[in-house]
Amino acid sequence: MLRSLAVLTCGLVFLTNAWSADVPKPDAPPQSPMTRTVSFQQGVDGYKGTVDTEIWALATKTLLESNPNASSDANNDGGESQVLMRFDEVIGAGEKKIPKNAQVKSARLLVSAFDQGTTVNLHRLLVPFDESATWSSVVSGISADGLEASRHKDSFTFGKIAANSSEIVFDVTDTVQAWVNGEDNHGWVFMNTGGNGWDFYASEFMNVSQRPKLVIEFVAPR
Repeated sequence: MLRSLAVLTCGLVFLTNAWSADVPKPDAPPQSPMTRTVSFQQGVDGYKGTVDTEIWALATKTLLESNPNASSDANNDGGESQVLMRFDEVIGAGEKKIPKNAQVKSARLLVSAFDQGTTVNLHRLLVPFDESATWSSVVSGISADGLEASRHKDSFTFGKIAANSSEIVFDVTDTVQAWVNGEDNHGWVFMNTGGNGWDFYASEFMNVSQRPKLVIEFVAPR
């Protein structure tokens, strides 16, 4: 009798194991795409891709790219000043870059202002520039006409500076997504809407932490 029970038990175990092997195991739950954040700031982690300069209508051929600060002013001593800025080496392969076709969750351009003024609009540039740009070389400054710069403003600031911080944040998510999708990265132009200049520190400023900074949060493509 005991031997018969033992044989019966072994048979049941065998059948159970065979049945379990034939039943498909449920798929593992899909993992949520991982969100990553990268930042670009001149002199931080070896980054050297910030290109920025001021162009001024009263100094049409003067190079201002080495100035530690920049001014956006519709009437700077009688002539308009604009600021051009670009971050190179942002899109591509590599741990500290944004891969093509990624989903940009947010992108913020941070600048440290030290002189408040009137409202400043940030427009995406549609034409290239380099550090040797002057008011004359870009043909009497940049116009937000849909040819030189987008008519649509990426973001703006009322020109005010908070009492506890000089950091000003521009939302540039749409533009960075456009670059990731394949459009050319020509950067931005800061354009003041009035005659009260708005000044901030440029990429040449000695205090690295107050240089312009681009912070991007994204999800890499599968």
